[in-house]
Amino acid sequence: MKHLTEASLRSLNMKWLVALAFFDALIAVLVIAPERFGSVAFAQMAISRGLLAIVLPVLVLLIVNSLPHDLKSMLVYWKPRGVLPGSEAFTKHGPGDNRIDMTSLKKHVGKLPTDPAEQNSRWYKLYKMVANESEVLEAHKLFLMYRDMAVMSLPLCVLVPAAAYGMGASTKATALAAVLLIAQYLLAAMSARWSGIRFVCNVLAIHSTKKVTVTSPAAAV
Repeated sequence: MKHLTEASLRSLNMKWLVALAFFDALIAVLVIAPERFGSVAFAQMAISRGLLAIVLPVLVLLIVNSLPHDLKSMLVYWKPRGVLPGSEAFTKHGPGDNRIDMTSLKKHVGKLPTDPAEQNSRWYKLYKMVANESEVLEAHKLFLMYRDMAVMSLPLCVLVPAAAYGMGASTKATALAAVLLIAQYLLAAMSARWSGIRFVCNVLAIHSTKKVTVTSPAAAV
């Protein structure tokens, strides 16, 4: 099976990130300049959409690539330490998943750590061994997608309402934009959390059912 790096998985998510950015751009225009939807000719709208199709992917890449992994995880988990998905792999997530036999897991992989940093390090080594399993790839891809959506959404919670207020938009429209964008951020963050847990547990579930001996390289989470 062809090995997929984190960059490969993120490239598969790009269309969804750009779609979200386009949706957010529509919210911004509706709040800041609602008259644009009634007065702009169809040809002008087509040109604007064409420009967005070129500009938005670049903006998305700049936003999601400008922050380190640990900071992105902090924006999802709201904790300064122990925020990577594997930090509670053996003490919380594994025991909480009914697919995972922790006794068999210990038998197959050895002693299970309890320190958050050691848990993440150990889990990552296990992840590398099954990185190209379909259920691991899908969970990893979803975790990256929702995490990047949360990272994109958070600054917009402030920037769009602030721009709307500065350009004289109504209080009602400004508040509505803020509520929509905050809800978007919270939904993306919560989805990232659940996808991260699924990602962690899918790795452990495989190792609990068999002793894996073949190692395949993988990129960091």
